[in-house]
Amino acid sequence: MTRTATPAKRLCIVGGSTRTPGGVEIFCARALQAVQTHWPECDVLWVPADSGHLNPARLPGFLRALQSFRRANRVPIDILWLNVANLPDLLFVLLAKSLGVRVLVTLHLGANSRLQRNRVLRRLCRSLVARADRVALLFDGQDAEIDLPATVPRSTIRTFLPPESFVPPGAPATEPCLRLIHAGRLSEGKGSLAIVDLCAALDRAGVAFTARIIGRGDEALMQDLYARIEANGLTSRITLSDWLDGPALIAALAQADILVHLSRLDSFPLIVLEAMAAGTIPIAVDMAGVRTMTGRYDGHLVAPEAAVAEAETWLEANSLGDLRQRGAAMGARVREDYSWAACVATLTAAIDALPPSASR
Repeated sequence: MTRTATPAKRLCIVGGSTRTPGGVEIFCARALQAVQTHWPECDVLWVPADSGHLNPARLPGFLRALQSFRRANRVPIDILWLNVANLPDLLFVLLAKSLGVRVLVTLHLGANSRLQRNRVLRRLCRSLVARADRVALLFDGQDAEIDLPATVPRSTIRTFLPPESFVPPGAPATEPCLRLIHAGRLSEGKGSLAIVDLCAALDRAGVAFTARIIGRGDEALMQDLYARIEANGLTSRITLSDWLDGPALIAALAQADILVHLSRLDSFPLIVLEAMAAGTIPIAVDMAGVRTMTGRYDGHLVAPEAAVAEAETWLEANSLGDLRQRGAAMGARVREDYSWAACVATLTAAIDALPPSASR
């Protein structure tokens, strides 16, 4: 990637927690690696916020994170890229502005976040975001489902897929039956029970299929999941496995035809984009983030109140060969558009649009 604009002197990524690694932590780690690789002129570092599930026992860790950012600024930080998952994260905006640091904010949340559902928290969140210099949206349309101050300009960046997502696919599938997959933190809200209901409906309709459920859930959820599989006579059709990391997960996605992600909680789930890059077409509940993904590439959206019925109807209406051809074409486009070089280009464009640094 060729840079023509003046590079940032120093970029500090803030976000995520060292205690409970998850989506934001993965995003920050990949962003750090991508910037180091594709923007070598930029001096970049990552400071975890340690703000997740904040309580009195965890408060010292959060205070240490604030202090770590202050110490890092001894070598002046030009830009704070703050990745927000909760309200305490936004205190970094106030700290950065007090130090004369420009602030780019990315909010890892959607309409179902507590910060958006609670009126008081929503107003407080908007007030703190208003102190930032720019908002970096994760997808076009994210600002339509979260309450943002009209005074703060916005740019759309992209999320970072794992490096293994860009490995060329293997030989085309030859299995004669439809291959379904569901992966993530297993819960009712994430659609982990709904895929069993979909499998039961396909079984009754005489559709040849196999399904794989990958992930972990609490004890009550797992008991319900096993009971529902057995009650529908699907023990030979559905395989359950523990969570897979890195290449193993991407390989599992690539070995499926359809990702069933009937979650009512995630607006822009990374697992959907990872599946698309692997050539696996998603079926998802209609929400802003996945609507952007499927509208640009491929996939099928269903209404939350009729998710299983609409998913079954769509699967029966499409031939297996056509779905696999569409999946392969979709995967090639996603891998090109979400290359790390392309993602860093959208990030640097947002940074270049920031106002000049104030005199310190």
